[in-house]
Amino acid sequence: MTILRVFFFGLVCACFASLASARPATEPAAETSSGPASEYVHVRVEGPLDVGAQSLLARGIREARERGVPLVIELDTPGGPIELMWELANQIDAAGLDGVETVAWINDKALSAGALLAIACERIYMSPHGVIGAAMPVQVGPEGIMAIPDDQAREKITSATRSSFRAFAEKKKRPPALAEAMVDADVEVREVLVDGERRLITGKEWDDAREKGAAPELVATIVQRGKLLSLSAEQANRYGLSDGLAEKLDEVVEKLGLAGAAPVSLARTRSEDLAALLDQWKFVLLVVALLAGWTEFKAPGFGLPGVLSIVCFSLFLFGQYLVGIADVWQIAIVVVGLVLVAVEIFLMPGTIWFGLAGALCVLGGLVAMAVGPNFDWSYALNRQKLLSETFDLALGLVIAFLGALFLSRFIGKTPVVGRLVLAPAGEHSAAAFGAAPAAVRLGAFGRAVTDLRPVGKVALDADPARELEARASGSAIDRGARVRVVEVSTGRLVVESVAEGES
Repeated sequence: MTILRVFFFGLVCACFASLASARPATEPAAETSSGPASEYVHVRVEGPLDVGAQSLLARGIREARERGVPLVIELDTPGGPIELMWELANQIDAAGLDGVETVAWINDKALSAGALLAIACERIYMSPHGVIGAAMPVQVGPEGIMAIPDDQAREKITSATRSSFRAFAEKKKRPPALAEAMVDADVEVREVLVDGERRLITGKEWDDAREKGAAPELVATIVQRGKLLSLSAEQANRYGLSDGLAEKLDEVVEKLGLAGAAPVSLARTRSEDLAALLDQWKFVLLVVALLAGWTEFKAPGFGLPGVLSIVCFSLFLFGQYLVGIADVWQIAIVVVGLVLVAVEIFLMPGTIWFGLAGALCVLGGLVAMAVGPNFDWSYALNRQKLLSETFDLALGLVIAFLGALFLSRFIGKTPVVGRLVLAPAGEHSAAAFGAAPAAVRLGAFGRAVTDLRPVGKVALDADPARELEARASGSAIDRGARVRVVEVSTGRLVVESVAEGES
């Protein structure tokens, strides 16, 4: 039985290791031209943002980096989740730091989370009918999109989002006041003259200047307090948020000085649609994998629960790896953690440290996958995402634990599923073991068929032809030792070592 358990862990680890070669490759790169002006990479992000869009964007960045050409991101999106918005913006920013020129072309709209994606790019161009802004954090409920009901939570999320928009705008040399006003309706924006230079300031900055007796000359109020900011293409260009207007993609390329360059267009693939689906169900997959794995350890032999656990764990990690959230080193940490837990259970029971270290590795690897590869503690939204993902993971583990308790107490009483686990003594218990009714009982004697460290197999005197799974009570029991049954309850048969010849 121990060999089967170790084999089970080996299968899990093999599935995890195979993920390194499972991510779909990008289209074969064309031969690199003599100059970067000969081509550019183009991706279109449209519709509500999901992790499929994240995977597509990651492919576009890799392709642009390998070819050494600009990346043009065509945006037509109403937005998406705050955590995903932040991950996508970090992805774009990291690409710029890695030498990839990122260009946003707003072909219709870049609202809510889409606005930050555009601001994170080095350049922004908009079609004449394009619009950008309206990025106030909201939640989706049974009645559709609504404001966050809890005042304290709303202020916390709005403050973090507002500061993040401002930070990206300042980094990309764009008016930070406009970025803040897109997020918070309480932010007023005014155009003023300071030493003959036009500037955009918030209502708070205006009030502070007036209190100091140095109020600048007011030119116009762009957005009043109480209204959320959205800008047309002409307004964004006038106030310095965008770099110009472009009706078609060719006009964008021409403004970049790449007239005549060939586009390398990347379309969204079915695997990216699959990644979006797996991301929606990732915590369900994790809970099912944990419950199935627990059931497999409690059931004799290797069967359906073990296969289900492997499949669910693989789908969970494959979905994270597919979109570029999970990296190989994070998966390796999870695998090492599982190996340490297996060592604690099967080879060195009772040492505690192997199991504790393994559990920490698994939890740390899962949290690292959740926050993504571009995590930076200095950003408020990153810290918020870390807390949110950790809470979701902890909630999933609690649900799995409660599910395990339920299975331990009640599943053994069902006529069909009860055969998968060890049940109390009696005819039903014997049937679950596949042994004779008189064999499995409290106080029954037998002999260890394998080493019990602490789990192994025994043969009871009343049915010596049948090998049963058992767990040692206390220290490990060597193969061939006499044993006595000290506990028969749902999910386990516990034995202790006795003197040779005792019966």
